[in-house]
Amino acid sequence: MDIRKKTFTAEKRGLAKAEVEEFIGELADEIENLRKERAQLTEKIAELTRHVEAYEKTEQLLKDTLVTAQKATNQLHEEAKKEAEQKAKLEAERIKHDAQEQIRNVGDELRALKAKRATLSDEVAGIARTYLAMAERMRDRTPNAEAADSTKRPGDKN
Repeated sequence: MDIRKKTFTAEKRGLAKAEVEEFIGELADEIENLRKERAQLTEKIAELTRHVEAYEKTEQLLKDTLVTAQKATNQLHEEAKKEAEQKAKLEAERIKHDAQEQIRNVGDELRALKAKRATLSDEVAGIARTYLAMAERMRDRTPNAEAADSTKRPGDKN
């Protein structure tokens, strides 16, 4: 509706009252429609603004959640790394302890074998001395003593 170009028919005492009232009615209807449209648009803007604010809050919440998740992931990674290092250290200590225990056991076995060797060596030396003494006695014997001993059996004592 073009208000500026509206013309009214001139009458003796001014403009035609019916046309003016009709135009005012049309203007009033148009203004009322525009006000309703403006109110609807204002409500739509408010609704869209609320949606945008909700989306912005959601976006911020997602960003915060992502940062928190990243921090938690980093923390879990660090904790897992420390735990793995601790396990590796404990395993290394256990292996070291086992190796030291084996070294002690081998050392004990070696000392036992050396002691056994010394004992056997002493026994063999004793046996050798006994046989050597017997051989010397046999060499030093007289022929009569041999005849008297011939009646003895091996293993009999003098």
